[in-house]
Amino acid sequence: MNDKQSYRQRWEAEMKQLNKEIAELVNKLETGIDKEVEALRPKLKAARKKLDELEQKSSEAWGDVKPGLEKAWAELQKSFSDAAARFKRRDQKND
Repeated sequence: MNDKQSYRQRWEAEMKQLNKEIAELVNKLETGIDKEVEALRPKLKAARKKLDELEQKSSEAWGDVKPGLEKAWAELQKSFSDAAARFKRRDQKND
């Protein structure tokens, strides 16, 4: 085997290994994203439920639903912001 062939084989092996590691990293990130999104779904559902309750209340009674809707929205926003911050930190570590 000449130098050119062995050099190429070495780099083919290196690239194959790196490609495998990238695929593993992407899989971990996707799994992490899926978990974050799934954690947000119940909070989004709760906020939607409160909004639906608001629709069903009379104009006099809607004030009773308002605090619950605002609380559900605040929790959803906080969870989303926390998740986004975690991914931003991960992204900055990978730069």
